[in-house]
Amino acid sequence: EIVSRLIEITKRNQENNREVGKWIQSTHNIPKIGQKLENFASLNQVEFVEAIRQRMPKTSGGLSPKGLKEVEKVYQEYAIPMQSDRAEANRLEHRLSDLINQAYQLTPTEIELMWRTAPPRMPITELLQS
Repeated sequence: EIVSRLIEITKRNQENNREVGKWIQSTHNIPKIGQKLENFASLNQVEFVEAIRQRMPKTSGGLSPKGLKEVEKVYQEYAIPMQSDRAEANRLEHRLSDLINQAYQLTPTEIELMWRTAPPRMPITELLQS
């Protein structure tokens, strides 16, 4: 059940990333959106608007008031639900990690050793472990 939900969240967020990326490129004439906008849901609304402004061609004249409202609307429709999904996924990943530790009957000392020797790019962090 946990894994199925994680897969569902991941697929939905990937699709949303693609949709927003295409929208940014086509609406604002931005050929390459860059890393910030590829991970737009990690930005707050002001950062999102500023990231789009920075990537827009200088000849575009910037965002009009109507364009700004549209950018803010897209952020609200996509980023906010994605942030909520990421928080849920984080909780589910930690629950899954706890279940695996229990299945292997790991002691607190073994779990601490595992986290101390974990690779730097571990998908979840020890600090968030419950």
